[in-house]
Amino acid sequence: MKKILFPTDLSEAAHQAFIYALHLADKLKAELVTLHVYQKPEVRAGGLPHTLSEFYEQYDLDEFENFKDKIPQLRKVQEEAGFAHLNVQHRLEPGRTVETVLKIAKTEQADLIVMGTTGARGLKEIFMGSVAGEILENADCPVLAVPEKAVFDGEIDDIAFAVSFEEEEVKAFEQLVEIARPFNAKMHCVNVDLAHTASYTQRMHAFREKLPTYDNLAFEVVDGTDLKDVLIGYMQGHGVDILAMVTHKRSFFQELFRYSHAKEMSYHCNMPILSIPAHTL
Repeated sequence: MKKILFPTDLSEAAHQAFIYALHLADKLKAELVTLHVYQKPEVRAGGLPHTLSEFYEQYDLDEFENFKDKIPQLRKVQEEAGFAHLNVQHRLEPGRTVETVLKIAKTEQADLIVMGTTGARGLKEIFMGSVAGEILENADCPVLAVPEKAVFDGEIDDIAFAVSFEEEEVKAFEQLVEIARPFNAKMHCVNVDLAHTASYTQRMHAFREKLPTYDNLAFEVVDGTDLKDVLIGYMQGHGVDILAMVTHKRSFFQELFRYSHAKEMSYHCNMPILSIPAHTL
């Protein structure tokens, strides 16, 4: 892993996610790039083109000055966390947030996106979504969504990987090991048995045989009726620091009737969710 992208709105709420990004960049020996996206106001006027051009030039200059003033705050967080030695680059880009983050992730060839999420509730989260949720769903690299209330002790000791025994999850496991190994983290492969059948335990054994060697591994099939509640309970009971899931893009009808588990978890859980896009595996 060579590069981590950290999109930020430069708010206090994003600082916790920045701490995660710094720790990961340090352990993974990766370059860290922060990204602040701003959207130019839409001006509908019949004025002269050069007048609008001057307006946008001034707007860009104001945004740049504001961004420049915020960089020392990011550097202060970086130094206070003990990462003054890290190579951190800062980018300011105009555009719509989701589209611009995804575009910059490609141009920077980011291996991982780390970003904060404040969450949402009710119909708003289903029909409007959030920036973090949309990026988590559409990125071409893994995305770590860090809730505002997540508490990081400086170590990643336990990573839970929610599995359904798909072949793509074997490749995803290899990516997770790359993150887990520098922290010597324990990997928990967890399946939630909603069907209440013993065959899921047999399938877990078969899945285990396909995985590459990793010294610190645990496998568990957990019986339950609600995926979200069971996973949150497992994470709390085992001191899990990150929950990883393979995510799929939704079709139009899935968009209407079936909500993405990983996206939902990123709203309702105070632990970071690592999304690994299925189309990249």
